[in-house]
Amino acid sequence: MKTKKTIVRGLAMDIIVIETVHTDALGTLFYRAEIFVRERRTGIERLVRRTRLPGSAAELARAVQRLGVRALDHLAA
Repeated sequence: MKTKKTIVRGLAMDIIVIETVHTDALGTLFYRAEIFVRERRTGIERLVRRTRLPGSAAELARAVQRLGVRALDHLAA
């Protein structure tokens, strides 16, 4: 089981993406990603999204790096 943690740093908040993958010789058995928003000033982490679609967390991390906080607007709706 592998866990990959990606942190996208911003001015007021950080986006933390934690991906967990369990594979065997035949392929992927289990995938889970959790996306957190951590406020820089207080350090409070808030779970924004939990997904089981492979690659969706990495796509969101790239969007946040490119668009900033605006990429998270569609998650709030």
